[in-house]
Amino acid sequence: MQFFRYSKSIYGGQEQLVGASWDLLPWFVAAGAAFIALHALAMALAKARARKTQRQDG
Repeated sequence: MQFFRYSKSIYGGQEQLVGASWDLLPWFVAAGAAFIALHALAMALAKARARKTQRQDG
């Protein structure tokens, strides 16, 4: 599987990056969704911990 697509430049024949493979899109979507879910869980736990300590102090 090629991760990046290259093409020859018309000026001098150097290779230049044309784009990334669409085969990687599901991986990036899954990674983004996992990050959002873990961040939401961490924020919920932090909020619950803050409420617990606030009840004990007050």
